[in-house]
Amino acid sequence: MTVSRVLNNKGEISEATRQHVLSVMHEMGYRPNRVARSLATAKTLKIGVIVPSISSAYYGAVLEGAERLFWDRGYHMMLGNTGEDIRREQTILDLFEEDRADGVLVVSSHLNSAVLSEYLRKQRAAVVINSEVEAGAACHVRTNEKQSMAKAVEHLVKSNRRCLAYVGTNMKTYAGRQRQNCFVAALQEFGASVRPDLIMSCDRRGGYVTARQLLQEHPEVDGVICFNDEIAAGALRACFDLGRDVPGDVAVIGYDDIFLAELLNPSLTTLRLCLTKREVGALAGRMLLERIDGSSTCDEVVLDHELVVRESAP
Repeated sequence: MTVSRVLNNKGEISEATRQHVLSVMHEMGYRPNRVARSLATAKTLKIGVIVPSISSAYYGAVLEGAERLFWDRGYHMMLGNTGEDIRREQTILDLFEEDRADGVLVVSSHLNSAVLSEYLRKQRAAVVINSEVEAGAACHVRTNEKQSMAKAVEHLVKSNRRCLAYVGTNMKTYAGRQRQNCFVAALQEFGASVRPDLIMSCDRRGGYVTARQLLQEHPEVDGVICFNDEIAAGALRACFDLGRDVPGDVAVIGYDDIFLAELLNPSLTTLRLCLTKREVGALAGRMLLERIDGSSTCDEVVLDHELVVRESAP
């Protein structure tokens, strides 16, 4: 019973006893049989995690926070990188179901709500981050895009910026749709002009090309809000190459406050989550483990942003 408590990290046991058991296990070369344990506990101790891109600084930090928690709790993470491909995402979800993962964590799904919900109901437990899902299909961690975009637009309007543009990403993700729609709503709320020709989309690596095109075609633009800091970095370079002073001629605001935001020249004004990205991953991970254990009491957590004012939009 004592050995079982040590192996499963359960029950009251002194640290000295725990260390003694672990020492004997090491000397004997003992390794738990995971297949046998899964049969006895009905758990595989596997967690499936899906992200659109492992090259993204944002997703990487979220993954790190979740993986550390899973590791500490004795779970192993299986990573699925969709490459923003819908069919690949569906295949990965099928594989997680076939491998009997104890739970799945889906970050920024590209599937629509009905399809994603159908897949998640087949899983043993599920949590999503910034993904549209039907009630009851999964717990949800999402960001308050209406509040954050309102902060960005209000800041630019109060800085006497009169022609605001938005450089976003595709509309296949929850965040992509929400940020663009909330940009339009915020313009209306603060009495700024809404011009569809000043709303442009690109992929994460296309910020420079898209922002350059925007500023060349519309030199009257004096404020740009970008979907994330990577796109905003491209916008800063476009301004430099076109001889547009930042922030004198154009103010630029990003999202996510990645570690390079403060190192850019000029340093980037951006929207920072109330939690670090690693903390977001850990939060979603805890919610998933609670759902696996049947102790979950929370269906949704909404996270706010704060505006971090730096040189690009003082």
